[in-house]
Amino acid sequence: MRIFTIAGWSNSGKTTLIIKLIKELKKKGLKVMALKNASEKYYLEPEGKDSLNFLQAGADSVFLSSKKELMKMELIADKNRLFEKLEIEFEKYDVILLEGLMKEGSPIIEVFNFENNNKLKVSKKELYAIVSDNYSTKDIQCFKRDEIDKIIKYLLDE
Repeated sequence: MRIFTIAGWSNSGKTTLIIKLIKELKKKGLKVMALKNASEKYYLEPEGKDSLNFLQAGADSVFLSSKKELMKMELIADKNRLFEKLEIEFEKYDVILLEGLMKEGSPIIEVFNFENNNKLKVSKKELYAIVSDNYSTKDIQCFKRDEIDKIIKYLLDE
């Protein structure tokens, strides 16, 4: 199992990159998990709705289902507890892509768009790679946004 954090400023292209990576990784027959971290004040279901009310009443887990989807919700005290819960899930996958959530020790790939911000979000010494059409450096492996095959080869061969 390989875990990667995809970081970057808002509207830098993180989600677009993750979608492209998922599609290509799936073509290779790999099991892929994507986790999107939302802000601290974000609820998966709006306040006052049933699922959130069940959690707030003390349910250990709440599942929200529709015709084609299933979502599991649990209250989590802190980031350490989050990763304790996720470790059980991680074992089921070949590649895990975390957006907006950094797991200690996992390589960080920054998606950078100079038009949105003029500096990297993550310090260079922490970065594993940069994906950008308008930024390059000799210190860190850099890829253009359309070099999905090269990015995947780099991620899986390292």
